[in-house]
Amino acid sequence: MFRLIAPVLGFMAISPQAAQDITVYKCTIKGVATFSQTPCAENAEIIKLKQPLIADKVSNNANTQAMPGASVDNYIEIQKIEREIKRHQLTIKNYKEDLAHATQQASYINQDQANRMGAASIADAIATKTTAIQNRYNALISAVEQQISILQQQKQQLSNQP
Repeated sequence: MFRLIAPVLGFMAISPQAAQDITVYKCTIKGVATFSQTPCAENAEIIKLKQPLIADKVSNNANTQAMPGASVDNYIEIQKIEREIKRHQLTIKNYKEDLAHATQQASYINQDQANRMGAASIADAIATKTTAIQNRYNALISAVEQQISILQQQKQQLSNQP
């Protein structure tokens, strides 16, 4: 058996075409696209990928910069960080909308509410309440911005790693 397999493997190792072609199978399982090195279903779609020769990679490396996050693990981690940053940016947007709404609501203070707050006038009560609202939301927004900054630093570190 080994005698039959060894020449075939030797021929495949020598053949440049065999080294360049990569076969990937795409299957849809429960509505989710799945990729595999082996057929994963009867209706598997065969995708042929061309792998560049090592000589091409070496010559191209001299002319181009290394891809940030070249490893698959780094790429996946960077994608997670980008999603987390987008989630935080959405949180900031929601905080700003809430701040605008709360500030508008603060402008509806009447004289009775101003008296209970101990303010000299309605304008003073509105200013006091608006300042408190802005301080609270600015602290929340600042905390989320710090988290975004930390995530961006992590992303930068991963991008610089090979």
